[in-house]
Amino acid sequence: MRSALNTAHFVWPEFVSVHGLVVRAQDSKVNPCPASTTLTDWEAFVNHAHILDEFAKKEGVIEKHQTSELQDEWEVTYVETHPDFISACELGIIAARLWAVKLSQDFPNERFRVYYTQYDNPIIRFHKFRPEEPVWLSDETLLYSSHVDFRNARIFDTRSLSSPVGGLPLRVQ
Repeated sequence: MRSALNTAHFVWPEFVSVHGLVVRAQDSKVNPCPASTTLTDWEAFVNHAHILDEFAKKEGVIEKHQTSELQDEWEVTYVETHPDFISACELGIIAARLWAVKLSQDFPNERFRVYYTQYDNPIIRFHKFRPEEPVWLSDETLLYSSHVDFRNARIFDTRSLSSPVGGLPLRVQ
């Protein structure tokens, strides 16, 4: 895993406002929102982080299978039972909550939604809540979906930090 200081910066990042978007400072060179999408969708796209990218060593967590010898194509799968994958999921849920807390402190007059999803690689993303635009993932979609992509998902809303939507309680060891 990365150094302790790098991990601290990941779970408690610096946020900035640029082009009408709120982004992590490391992404502050982002282009303005393209006309083909909403600010919310663009912000959710720009503001996503793959948790396993925070791990320096991924042996055993990622498996590659060649799907075509002629075109040198590979399929990547994740070993969800691997201890590092499980740790990445736990880190993702904790970081998502911390991002929500930090956003509420840095932008107290704004409302944000922070998402933890676990498609195949655990991901955190966030966007500012804009009443005139649809959210990236609605509470109802998460709560009533049986799709495997949402099995451990969480939504943290900065207006109700103590009550995330979705998921099972996080294991405490």
